[in-house]
Amino acid sequence: MSEQVVRRRLPRWLARTRRWLLEHDNRVTFTIIYITLALVLSMAISMFWLAAVVAAHGIIEYWSLGKQGIADHRLGRTLWHIKLDIMLVLAALWLGLYIDLLFGIAGLGAAARTGAQAGARLIAWQRTIRGILLSVDEAALAAKAALGKGNHHGPVRGPRPPPPVPWREPWGAGDWLTITTASAFAALILLSPVLTDHGLTGVIAILAEDLHPWPGE
Repeated sequence: MSEQVVRRRLPRWLARTRRWLLEHDNRVTFTIIYITLALVLSMAISMFWLAAVVAAHGIIEYWSLGKQGIADHRLGRTLWHIKLDIMLVLAALWLGLYIDLLFGIAGLGAAARTGAQAGARLIAWQRTIRGILLSVDEAALAAKAALGKGNHHGPVRGPRPPPPVPWREPWGAGDWLTITTASAFAALILLSPVLTDHGLTGVIAILAEDLHPWPGE
């Protein structure tokens, strides 16, 4: 069934929603919703919801690529597209594991997880720093949407060759910075049982707490 037939059979509101999702990279409204959900849910509830928002963005991108007729390296293209978001999640997880060392108060992380006053201040600082990291990342996404520089312009009309695989093209400064930073955060997370006082069990407990959808339950 062709794209035109599908669009004719869909209710008007559903067709508009479908088009909005296909063109999400160039939609300022999508960026506003994305920023709001990422900031509010992750800071007010837990890191789980930031990861969920990033995963939802990845699903939309994967679906959008398919509707545009791009089948080669579809998963890789999706991950490349949301690499900045993935870097943000890794940065936030790294912060939860290393904040004790950052503030030079080794051992206070345990207090932070038992409700002690000093620990509460540490959590407040962690939320503030996380908010700054989020804001920088989302500002980049907002600028991209406002300038209309997304790479997707709706479904393909007629056969045409797929766009080049992005990671095989020359990398810009932003690509190098994102990939290098994300790799460094991932390595530090994997090495955290050795580089921090938490140990493997403590690291797993911290990550489990940070990624719990409803912390405190």
